[in-house]
Amino acid sequence: MAGSVIRRVLAVLSLGMIVNASPVQLARRAIASELLERFTLFSQFAALSACDQNINHTGQSLTCDYGTCPLVAADNTTVINAFHSDHGPTGYIALDHTRKLIVLAFRGTVSKSDGNADLDITLAPINEVCTGCRAHHGFWVYWSAVASQATSQLCDATSAYPGYRLSVVGHSLGGGISALAGTVLRTQGFDLDIWTFGGPKPGNMKLAEFITNQQTPNSIYRATHTTDPIPKVPINLPFLDWSQPSPEYWITQETGAQVTTDGVQYVEGINSKEGNAGSDRDLRWPNPEHVWYFGNMSACATPIDAS
Repeated sequence: MAGSVIRRVLAVLSLGMIVNASPVQLARRAIASELLERFTLFSQFAALSACDQNINHTGQSLTCDYGTCPLVAADNTTVINAFHSDHGPTGYIALDHTRKLIVLAFRGTVSKSDGNADLDITLAPINEVCTGCRAHHGFWVYWSAVASQATSQLCDATSAYPGYRLSVVGHSLGGGISALAGTVLRTQGFDLDIWTFGGPKPGNMKLAEFITNQQTPNSIYRATHTTDPIPKVPINLPFLDWSQPSPEYWITQETGAQVTTDGVQYVEGINSKEGNAGSDRDLRWPNPEHVWYFGNMSACATPIDAS
């Protein structure tokens, strides 16, 4: 997220936090090695959405000039669509022919418009998605700006490649948009996985419950990292019920460390305090925990994103 915007968000966070913890604490355990590799892969897809060459070169392979995305770089990939505007999200749709994947990726905060979307934290009713559900207005507006274009392209891609698995991915702001986009696409019949890294809360408790229960087996992969403050915002107040869906995959290893299976804790329960939500408040910015998810998420970021 943009430096000035994040400082304003964290200033609000520093006033305090009320979290609706799950009434029953459920499991917390390490993850399997196969899942660790998938998290690493999709974190790289998310990081690549900040690389300009992947937004401006439809028809080309996904590339990263900094060598921080080796799993994706080793695959046969093609960007089939990209979107970017001053009033909507930046991202791409790509094919990974090696792993038979279709990936819809959203970038984190870079532009002033992105920062405004982050701060647009009114709760918008989205009863067309689920009764009583309310979404982060800024994220919802961003998704709505590209929904028609992205949905049409995904229809074509899934028809052309019926054996490919669809995944929606994003880091930070991109994670918030991905949670909403993936949820909406599922209601339209798409079978998909959602991978978010350091994503803020996407909406209210009703929405968190809907996302959690929408598809079985669980295919919402929400990663957090130690004390990263961004998954804790927007903060809860007595008259609001901002919530994160379950489950959570909480990275407990420090920034820069090679993530291992026992360094990621599987945490169940909407708004559980056994993971990131129960960690210490960390108001540093730039925040090292926020930019490290199974690798460096900001290698392609512009200075405004890294500051």
